[in-house]
Amino acid sequence: MFSVFAAFFMLFMKKFLILFLFSFTFFSVFSQQKIKLWQENPTFKQKWSELTVFLPEKLDNSGISVIICPGGSYVYLDMDNEGFAVAKYLNSKGITAFVLKYRTAWQGNHHPAMIQDLQRAMQIVKENAEIYKIDPEKIGVMGFSAGGHLAGTAAEYGGKDAARHVFTTMKPYFAAMIYPVVSMEDSICHKKSRKNLLGKKYLPESAKMMSLEQNIPSDMPPIFLLHCTGDKTVDYRNSVVFDKALTEKGIKHKFLLFDETGHGGHGFGIQPNGKATGWIEAFVDWVVSIQY
Repeated sequence: MFSVFAAFFMLFMKKFLILFLFSFTFFSVFSQQKIKLWQENPTFKQKWSELTVFLPEKLDNSGISVIICPGGSYVYLDMDNEGFAVAKYLNSKGITAFVLKYRTAWQGNHHPAMIQDLQRAMQIVKENAEIYKIDPEKIGVMGFSAGGHLAGTAAEYGGKDAARHVFTTMKPYFAAMIYPVVSMEDSICHKKSRKNLLGKKYLPESAKMMSLEQNIPSDMPPIFLLHCTGDKTVDYRNSVVFDKALTEKGIKHKFLLFDETGHGGHGFGIQPNGKATGWIEAFVDWVVSIQY
């Protein structure tokens, strides 16, 4: 009798375990799904590009979502600190997030590979908006450092097909640029990012095109801009000149400039230890309030 009961119990536990593992795997895969951007005959370099989906347990009512572009001088990507950690925080506020692993100079890529990846990511998110329960017209971008430059590029050129006519309009709903590279001008540019973006030998016209402060369109989406005066990696004047240009063009934006020095002035993601603490909360308040 005992052996029959034991066999029945073991069978029950086996089925329960299988069901539990299936449910856990399904939820994990769906909530943090990885999507290859270029699935149809990708080139060797395109195989690198992918999008990780982060779905919140409870959505807010705004319909807003964010594609996050980690920084790394256009040569590597700080996926954890400036990608996954940010996405998880936004999820906690009910905002759907997507972390973009875009092509960089590490794989021998230069412009326009990066903006092609971001536009492709926006296209995928738009096409699956119903599945993700988001508004296809409220997909924004957020970028850090060089990723901030990429986010700004999308905001400026998303409606002008900068990616060599790969896609039609893919303008974001907003762009958040956190301690961003902005200018390619010698006096304030981050030279490593410029080299990795444009290559060692680049035309002056290319540098001008990628100097975001010089190319603001009249229909630029709202911008959230943040920098620290003590940033020892990307000169804070990148954001100062961008703020001035946005103001002159009458573009809706919010600029936070913190008097933070040392290592704490750059690369802190959502976990600064100094005066920039709390910037992500300010961003969330701002993004749910924008109307245009």
